[in-house]
Amino acid sequence: MTTPLQNTGGQGQLAKLLEARGGSAAPEGPFVIEHREALIYMLCEAAELEHLIMCQYLYAAFSLKQRTDEGLTADELTTVTRWRATITHVASQEMLHLALVQNVLSAIGAAPHLSRPNLPQPARHYPPGVTLALLPFGEAALAHFMFLERPEGMQLDDADGLAAIQEAVPTMESGDIVPRLQDFGTIGHLYRSIEAGLATLTEKYGEQWLFVGPPRAQGPGHRGVVRMVGSRRGHRPCQRATGRGHHPRTG
Repeated sequence: MTTPLQNTGGQGQLAKLLEARGGSAAPEGPFVIEHREALIYMLCEAAELEHLIMCQYLYAAFSLKQRTDEGLTADELTTVTRWRATITHVASQEMLHLALVQNVLSAIGAAPHLSRPNLPQPARHYPPGVTLALLPFGEAALAHFMFLERPEGMQLDDADGLAAIQEAVPTMESGDIVPRLQDFGTIGHLYRSIEAGLATLTEKYGEQWLFVGPPRAQGPGHRGVVRMVGSRRGHRPCQRATGRGHHPRTG
């Protein structure tokens, strides 16, 4: 279970980046992660999302025509081949993010998490603002990718037919005893919460308590895969996965 951290929205590095580019910081703060189990749960959520988003990009790339006998001219084939290479590169970045999340899981003593729900996405498996679907390449797919990868604070509409229907949720009152789950609005919000959770648990219990996994259980430290050695390294996978350096997550 997680509860919202009050009055911290818009203070992270991603919010500063958005502000510098003309965006607005997210109104919600990161989740309060007070236990290892909650951190593991959120990391597993992140792993599933990276896996599913990767599948979306690969599906769109494989839907493109590949030969002139499929009705393309030579010039059109050159353009489509360039599109496929770009989408495949983005998919490879999602694979990198997935590997980074697995290293963080291994570092805190959890098992790798490579399972995921099948597509189409089961109803209510993720928050209403996170809708996943296999779409062939086209305007709808591009609009959906931009919506799903949007930075915090950026207002975008999802593709037609994929707009989320918000559901009423109970409000949290000051006298309530049992907390409620807080949904993340964007993938950046999820990773910002994980980054804050790593910092909170390290400060509260110390690195030796949190990072108990054997280093040999992690993936190799090359091609962008960061091996976890203490909390300082733990922030780098979160920063990379929130998109500081590639497609629309950076604005």
